[in-house]
Amino acid sequence: RPDPPSDRIDRAEALRFIRDGFAAPIAVIAPLWLAAQRLWLGLGLYLLGALAIAAAYFWFGLPQIVAVIAVVAMHVIVGFEADAIERADLERKGWSTLGSVTGASLNECQRRFFDQWLLSQPVLAARGKTSAPPPPPASEAPAETKSAWAGQTAAARLAALWKGKPS
Repeated sequence: RPDPPSDRIDRAEALRFIRDGFAAPIAVIAPLWLAAQRLWLGLGLYLLGALAIAAAYFWFGLPQIVAVIAVVAMHVIVGFEADAIERADLERKGWSTLGSVTGASLNECQRRFFDQWLLSQPVLAARGKTSAPPPPPASEAPAETKSAWAGQTAAARLAALWKGKPS
């Protein structure tokens, strides 16, 4: 948060964990998710795209299957970019990223993050001060390797695939 609480437990409860990757439920209800997150620019762009597809269908004879594919593509893009959209919105509001972890579930990711983060946090801190967790020692590094795609937007992933290698 931009102004985290001074108590370590309250700081821990105020943290937000954002899952990286495709979000199928968000892809299904893309415009509703954009409105619920109060992402008005994103919702406006979505509606503009939908209106353009509808206009092309009704006035210019765009085949129905092409219109359906275009709408599905918009939903899939929102599903892939939901995590990046949410991170960008939080950063715009003054939040900062403290770290990144991998795991099979949200509980496992939270445990791994807090294992490192709690070591670096005083029980009571000056209001508004927080620090990132220290990097794990080389001997305690998790067995899983971090994906070459982690933290990249879909556009960056596509550009890397176009070049023939993950960046």
